[in-house]
Amino acid sequence: MEEHIYPKDFHDLKKGIKQLIGFNTGQYKNAYLGRRFNARMRSYNVDTYHAYWEILKKDHQEQQRLRDDLTINVTEFFRDTSAYEFIQKDVLPTLSSEKEKIRIWSAGSSDGKEAYSIAMMWVNLLGIKNAQERISIIGSDIDRESLEQAKRGEYIVKPGITQTDITKQLDFIKKPEYYFNIQDNVYSIKPEVKQIVKFENHDLISGEKKTNFDMVLCRNVVIYFNRELQEVLYNDFYNALNLNGFFVMGKTETLIGESRNLFDSYNTRERIFKKIK
Repeated sequence: MEEHIYPKDFHDLKKGIKQLIGFNTGQYKNAYLGRRFNARMRSYNVDTYHAYWEILKKDHQEQQRLRDDLTINVTEFFRDTSAYEFIQKDVLPTLSSEKEKIRIWSAGSSDGKEAYSIAMMWVNLLGIKNAQERISIIGSDIDRESLEQAKRGEYIVKPGITQTDITKQLDFIKKPEYYFNIQDNVYSIKPEVKQIVKFENHDLISGEKKTNFDMVLCRNVVIYFNRELQEVLYNDFYNALNLNGFFVMGKTETLIGESRNLFDSYNTRERIFKKIK
């Protein structure tokens, strides 16, 4: 959608939301915001952004529902299997051979599935004791509710719904019982695996800049931000990495601006890059 397509009350709603709930709408793409706004408007059967704003101002529960909808929380274990296959076959052994202690950042970690996926792969490569001694994984997100679920490490199987059917997602590791306590329809990450991963509240846009990581994963998050912010964040991820560290992005995302000159492409198809200078 082009900017001129959006009516004045759309932009008024964006400004109002920033002041009302502190969500910085100005740094997200209008097409993304429009889809989220329209979904909430349909639930009230209103067809103008102004009418929705009048509801939003007075309804604290709706403010929280909107915040939840605006926070991007689509996640799976081992999402995009081919990327994880390459990381398992090449990236992790490379890091393991070069460094004794390894720090990894899952940026925009949502409910923790990505961070735990990486942890399970390290356990598979090194064994649980060596993984605990050598690997430190940080998962960060702005959504506190998602972080609480990540810290619990409990996931419910929903059979018949492919996107959320954990049993299908865990085909990648073959023996989920090695990493999970499984009871009825709940898969709980085992404490010895959870020990490798820590979660924290962090705003990619305004939060403290991070450093000293050997691998940064930020997949299918930056695509929702406007171009200017994307470039800032890619520079931030570059600065967060140690020399020869790896950056993993989503399959539909692309480095832009100066960031294209900062990273060396390590696997173009899987969107994996390396910091070489």
